Amino acid sequence: MRRPEKLFRRADELVDEREVLRLSKELIRIPSVTRKEHDISKTIFRKLDKWGLRPKSVPIEGYGPTVTAEIGTRNAPAVVFNGHMDTVEVMSGWRHDPFGAKIENGLMYGLGSLDMKCGLASMMLAFRALSECGLPESSRVVFQAVTGEEDTSAGTRTLISIGAFKGAKEVIVGEGFGGLKAITRGRRGGSYFDINIKGKAAHGSTPEDGISAISDASRIVRALNDMKMRQAKGPKADDFEPLRESQTVLRIEGGTHTLTVPEDCYLRVIRCTIPGKDEDVERQIRRTIASLRLKSRVSVNLVKGDADLFQPYVTSASSRLVRTASKWAERMTGSRPMLVIGKSEADDNRIAYDLGLPVICIGPGESGQLCRYHQCEEAISIGQLGPVTKVYFATAMELCQRG
Repeated sequence: MRRPEKLFRRADELVDEREVLRLSKELIRIPSVTRKEHDISKTIFRKLDKWGLRPKSVPIEGYGPTVTAEIGTRNAPAVVFNGHMDTVEVMSGWRHDPFGAKIENGLMYGLGSLDMKCGLASMMLAFRALSECGLPESSRVVFQAVTGEEDTSAGTRTLISIGAFKGAKEVIVGEGFGGLKAITRGRRGGSYFDINIKGKAAHGSTPEDGISAISDASRIVRALNDMKMRQAKGPKADDFEPLRESQTVLRIEGGTHTLTVPEDCYLRVIRCTIPGKDEDVERQIRRTIASLRLKSRVSVNLVKGDADLFQPYVTSASSRLVRTASKWAERMTGSRPMLVIGKSEADDNRIAYDLGLPVICIGPGESGQLCRYHQCEEAISIGQLGPVTKVYFATAMELCQRG
């Protein structure tokens, strides 16, 4: 195994921090709202091809193509770099051009700067550096730039279904939170529920003759908001606060355009569950609604589609993946990163639960007032881009050396 000092120097030699910034800018300037990732997919494919890394394009129905590449010994155990190309839509309130990648006072503004084009650029250049350095025998590194993460995880789900993770031993997702100050070693899950309320229609001038599904739905919303949520013992959330469950009513639909007591109303609810003991959330919600003694008929159904149910997961703090990444993050910053659990579900939920692989998320990211994920004025501190790239390189190389 290469001595840590030598590996660290090699990362310095192979990673040009100015190039990481240039590539990050280039990716931010390509609009790639989820389902419209075709242009950025072509750009990434061309980059990897120009570098001699033999990329492959994987069609994803309804989205732009996912791009993959691998280096090292064919069919050997692999370390996987996974990141997404798509962004959310442009939110209101931007003062900077969301596709301008303008830098002011050390911050680069742009849609996807945090989530996660800078992480993707860092992974691309770390992947190239690993190729130039040469991997140990009988090892492999896989790069995946996926589409559809902000929507249904379509890109990663497709890669799982076609066996693209075969032989993977560890997975690093480049979506950071807090930069190198934190490593996300798990995530809450996400369970979606459809609640249908059936009242009784009547003329709107005589509401006493009907049963308003909307009125009963409003009582259900209040009751759901008042439900007590569990708190995890030990791990912190990625906002560095105690990790708790949460529950949110995402959608409410109902009513008519005529003067009629509404007989139908629909709610979509998400419960974000914490790792640990399984809960029968559907039963809890049913019991809470039953306690209201509503006149409407109410049905509660867990949404079980492939794209809807996210299971929580935790990668052991003692795993070599967590220990290795923590070591190199500390070497780069001088302080030990905090191990946290992500509050939002993401592609790594799929990888960890469906495949049983150790997964972490680490990359360029922000916390506090700069934590503008899915918000206007998204921005990132550019000073962290080079160091993150070097941590990717050193972590993957050491994992490959250990076999």
